[in-house]
Amino acid sequence: MLKAGKVPPQILKSSVYPFIGKLRKEVLVHSGLGEDCSIIDFGDSVAVLSTDPITGADIHSGHLSVYVSCNDIAACGAKPIGILVTLLLPVGSDETLLRKIMEGIHKAANTVGIEVLGGHSEITSAVTKPIISAAAIGIVQKDKFVTSSGAKLGDDIIVTKSLGLEGSAILASDFEEFLIGKVSRETIKKAQGFIEKISVIDEGIIAAKIGVSAMHDITEGGLLGACFEVAEASHVGMEIYEDSLPILPETQNICTAFDIDPLGLISSGSMLICTPKGNEVTAALKNYNISSTIIGKVTLQGIYMVTPDGKHPIVPFERDELVRAIEKVQEL
Repeated sequence: MLKAGKVPPQILKSSVYPFIGKLRKEVLVHSGLGEDCSIIDFGDSVAVLSTDPITGADIHSGHLSVYVSCNDIAACGAKPIGILVTLLLPVGSDETLLRKIMEGIHKAANTVGIEVLGGHSEITSAVTKPIISAAAIGIVQKDKFVTSSGAKLGDDIIVTKSLGLEGSAILASDFEEFLIGKVSRETIKKAQGFIEKISVIDEGIIAAKIGVSAMHDITEGGLLGACFEVAEASHVGMEIYEDSLPILPETQNICTAFDIDPLGLISSGSMLICTPKGNEVTAALKNYNISSTIIGKVTLQGIYMVTPDGKHPIVPFERDELVRAIEKVQEL
């Protein structure tokens, strides 16, 4: 039986990717492990398409639905232009809930500068909480798009901002009562504010202009999940420097309270970048007040954490640590 969370890579390979219909010549990047976007040829430009659901958040679900899909578009070096939204609400929902979600989507869309192009909304007994799925579309010049599968031997590995921002914001907002007494109220308030740092659109577009080999929005599975997806898609290895990983104290304290690992926590707000120009990319991001850190190198094979006492193979998380945290609260 499949567990809650993202479908494991081995099952995607056996039961999903063999069944993607007829491959079209217009599609330049097809469905595949580690590739969050498809890319379609439109002459001098390409259309970049991505879709993502929001299932683990309640309070900020509308806001997050915009950014998680648009972040994937930016990871291809493209500019988002619009989203299609499918909104499923449980039986018993009222118009106030629908309006609140749409207000969150509207505010985020205005901030990003995109249009809600359409979609579908429905009240259904098939769900017990609101489910939002947003499909985003972006555009970029044909010779400028970036994929997750282009990482090269010797590339610097960069992450922007801090790890675990999205997961920290969700846990601090949706489970504030659980955290009271386990972490300070100041920690909870600061973590709730991380929701305003979820976008990686600027860093994706800035980094792509400098020159990158691969980019990947760090979402479900956290940093380690993103590393495995990029490494597998690119047929390379990675060495990650434990002492260089940027994790804010608020994230670490919240993870300790839930007994979860921030390296496996959903991390929208941080972009994984592989580039031969690590110092140039970090300098360019700094000019736009975006923090970034070189955390490792692309290698020939294997994924390792480099610690003061040597190199250790990294084992990917079976599922996102956010799911484990939510289950712990539900069991109380």
